[in-house]
Amino acid sequence: MELLLVLLLGGLMHAVRTLGAADNIGPTSAAGLAFGYLLLTAFFAGRMAARLRLPRLTGYIVAGIAVGPLGLGLLSANMTQDLRLVSGLAVCLIALTAGGELDLRQIKPLRRVVWRMTVFAVLGTAVMLTLWTFALREWLPFLRDLNDLQAFSMAAVLGITLSGQSPAVVMALFSETRADGPLTRSVLAVVVAADLVVIVLFGLASALAQAALLGAVDPGQMARDVAWQVLGSVGAGVIAGAVLGLYLVRVGRGIDLFALLICCVIAEVGARLHLDPWVVALAAGVFVQNTTPGGATRLILDLEGASLPIYVVFFALAGAGLQLGLLPAVAGPALALITLRALGIRLGSWVATRGPEVPPAVQRYAYVGLLPQAGLVLAMALVIERTFPGIGEGAAALVLGIVAVNELLMPMALKYALTQAGEVGRARRPDSGQIALTTRASPSSVAQTPAAAPPPSPAVPP
Repeated sequence: MELLLVLLLGGLMHAVRTLGAADNIGPTSAAGLAFGYLLLTAFFAGRMAARLRLPRLTGYIVAGIAVGPLGLGLLSANMTQDLRLVSGLAVCLIALTAGGELDLRQIKPLRRVVWRMTVFAVLGTAVMLTLWTFALREWLPFLRDLNDLQAFSMAAVLGITLSGQSPAVVMALFSETRADGPLTRSVLAVVVAADLVVIVLFGLASALAQAALLGAVDPGQMARDVAWQVLGSVGAGVIAGAVLGLYLVRVGRGIDLFALLICCVIAEVGARLHLDPWVVALAAGVFVQNTTPGGATRLILDLEGASLPIYVVFFALAGAGLQLGLLPAVAGPALALITLRALGIRLGSWVATRGPEVPPAVQRYAYVGLLPQAGLVLAMALVIERTFPGIGEGAAALVLGIVAVNELLMPMALKYALTQAGEVGRARRPDSGQIALTTRASPSSVAQTPAAAPPPSPAVPP
């Protein structure tokens, strides 16, 4: 039935495009048409993926690839561009929810693991990727004609970029499988902390690479820009969190709509002020969780229904934007870097999780949660393309090719790891059958797996 509906929707959209109706209804109506079509198609594709025991997320992404500009072309590049507000809003909602899950008291027993994973698995992998990219310079046309200093500086930019993770994918998988436990909490904390580190290092590496390539950089201005992007974003997030917390306490009604409004402001205004919307929303969620008793739980539960369409379209748009056509040109180096990245994360995780105090599931599977890539890395690829004319196009193509593989395959690996760790279905909340991003747990589940856990629910609702 889902396949028939997808085919019917595709036929109707093809008819609209063929008759030229989509080009004559104005940008606002065209964006609404694209949103509705992508929402329904991706939703049914997600249900088909669930029937095949695959993550629904994979169905959303594959649907976007199939109907996007580089697939069947049912959605034009202009249509996907008109939906950029959806992407910004989804990133803020995911960050807000991720922050709302970070109860600093609950993750305290795992703080050493989080710190060591960030250092060894993320920073260690960034160093390995930098050295390996520099070693492959003869096979990378955009680095071949640079001198050693210039090539190494660009390799550092690429190494840091490729070490990034995807909190969006991780949160979506946790929600879909209703996973909870030491592995879930550890991975969530690591991907959030690692993204903050990657953002800072990327800003520094980009500035140094510009100095090596262009011969001029203002160290003071560079420091101010990075400080504003990180510290300013955290400060703005605290203010947004205080506003949300006050609304939860004083009003308590229409929380979902108010949170959506806050996220829209963060996504649109924050970017224009050169703040990082992800960091702003993340800091807001952390503030609400740790200062408003019960506030984060109410916020997340109320956002479930309102956020589902946005998440579905967001991941479908991510699929539509994947440059799969770039893979053949960079296949060899991309495959080498994908393999090295996975090995680096695995080795760093093994070093970071050694010790009797670390739960066995974290020791075995924590590295899998660091393998998916999506939004942040895609954004950094676009920054590289804009910042380094003549070089950035090839570098961005390499990054996008690697992200395409990791975004398609790694969610399935993460779902398998959660199943093997026995954490699927342990989130104690009503099953809505949606992709709502919650992984609520009791405090005791953070330090150790309970001896008698409640019977797990099915990993994928029928």
